[in-house]
Amino acid sequence: MNHIEDLFFEADSLLSDDKVIESKNLLLEILADSPDYGKAHNHLGWIYHYKLVDFNKAEKHYKLALKYSKGYYASFSNYSYFLIDRNDYDEMLKFGSEALKVKEADIGLIYNQMAKSYELKFQLMNVYNFYKKAKMSCTAANYIEEINSSMHRVREKMSFFEKLTIIFK
Repeated sequence: MNHIEDLFFEADSLLSDDKVIESKNLLLEILADSPDYGKAHNHLGWIYHYKLVDFNKAEKHYKLALKYSKGYYASFSNYSYFLIDRNDYDEMLKFGSEALKVKEADIGLIYNQMAKSYELKFQLMNVYNFYKKAKMSCTAANYIEEINSSMHRVREKMSFFEKLTIIFK
């Protein structure tokens, strides 16, 4: 491991210990030396997204993480959650379509986030199909239960004719 990776793992450990400010400062130090270290951008995006609730900075760092660490799976997941939290459903659908082409992305999670986008846009037939794809693309039992619950919720929102369509499809 090199020095930057050592610092990154220290920052990650600090974050796990809920030492958010110390972690943020160490990540900023890493980026001062290596501005293209994508994992640090991802973690800063997460900090600004969830802990400091600064969506402008979160978006900046998530996008830089995706640019500089194309194979880092967490960047795809975190950015997809960010887009849903920001109510940017069209952007999530666009991002999701691209992320599905990347082998490091969690395909089940991306399909699930796309389904949420469709649900929040009231496009219930698309929702159901994407939840089915999400379910088929994951193996975690608790995540499958969550998807099943989402599919049930969507069926409850559907009209009688929409329900008939999914039954006979």
